[in-house]
Amino acid sequence: MSSIQRDLNLRDSHLRTVNYRNLRRLDWFLLAVTVALAGFGLTALFSASQNSSPDTGLLEIYYVRQAIAFTIGLALALAIVCIDYRALIALAPFMYMVIIGLLIAVLFFGRTAKGGQHWLPLIGPFNLQPSEASKLVLVYSLAWYLSLLKERAQSLLYFLGAFAIGGGILVLILAQRDLGTALVIPPVILVMLYAARCRKRYLMAIASVAAILLPLIFLNVDKLPLDNYQKDRIRSFMRPEADELGTGYQITQTKIAVGSGQMWGKGLGKGTQTHLKFLPEYHTDFIFALIAEEMGFVGGVLVIGLFALFLLRGIALARECPDLGGSLLAVGCITIVGFHVFVNIAITLHLMPVTGIPLPFLSYGGSFCITTMMCVGTLLSVHVRKGYFD
Repeated sequence: MSSIQRDLNLRDSHLRTVNYRNLRRLDWFLLAVTVALAGFGLTALFSASQNSSPDTGLLEIYYVRQAIAFTIGLALALAIVCIDYRALIALAPFMYMVIIGLLIAVLFFGRTAKGGQHWLPLIGPFNLQPSEASKLVLVYSLAWYLSLLKERAQSLLYFLGAFAIGGGILVLILAQRDLGTALVIPPVILVMLYAARCRKRYLMAIASVAAILLPLIFLNVDKLPLDNYQKDRIRSFMRPEADELGTGYQITQTKIAVGSGQMWGKGLGKGTQTHLKFLPEYHTDFIFALIAEEMGFVGGVLVIGLFALFLLRGIALARECPDLGGSLLAVGCITIVGFHVFVNIAITLHLMPVTGIPLPFLSYGGSFCITTMMCVGTLLSVHVRKGYFD
């Protein structure tokens, strides 16, 4: 019998079954911060939707579709709270096989847009993006693997096994030309390995290789196995002024939007860069620029402050949980959210090249919103059960 299966044979019956009473023990602080961030996002998307034409259908309006996605995500998050997270960890191999199947299906039946093939068509205007769900499935799969073999945490095979699990997902995401989502996978693996107390020299070796390769990437952009538009993004990051009306246009307009908001912003619906459509993708990857322009420095700082509270609370949950599986789940979910926040805001402030990574709770995108809310549900599930261990 595996350690996960033994853990599921608990003395308290409410840990073995779906228990709705766990909703009473929610981490209300974490949930309140989540709702506040989602409120910022819906407000920004409401402002962005003012550009919609009068004949636009209700389900085509940004904030309406995002509100639907948030409601679905919140319902799924609360459902996760009612289920013992260790039961979900035990199901990780099945989840992994399903998500691999969906990622393969995208390559054959997926809808192509923006240079990639990311979505499976559903009903009406709605689509499913399996690559988003794969990030959370990876967290559960690694929590299962790292907990199951925790006695071998110092071995090289333990380290390589984690990368093999993540590698299957990573290769299929790269095959879809979804570089932004693919970039999230390695940090999740490395941080969860660190939390599982893997041998540090293996992690240092990976970090050293990355430190050596990074400058080589920027110096040899033309030789990289990337699409031309991805190479242009790296070039424009290094010299946006070289082609301000071409490859550097997006970066230039983003900087104008952020700077023109000044202290208090121009007001909702009054952002010139966004509403006159100078700034591309202002409702998705560059929604922080919209917030900075219309809500100013104060609005931007409030958003960053809320994210800081969310991440610090998640880290505290990971440290407080005495169960390795629960702690790893919390670490993985926080890594997903934290990586998205750091990279998205860094791109908006021209500290990193454009990679197409959305901002959690704020950027428009149904699959991403639902996946992020399921991460919140996982954190809440860990919280309500962390006191039940000896």
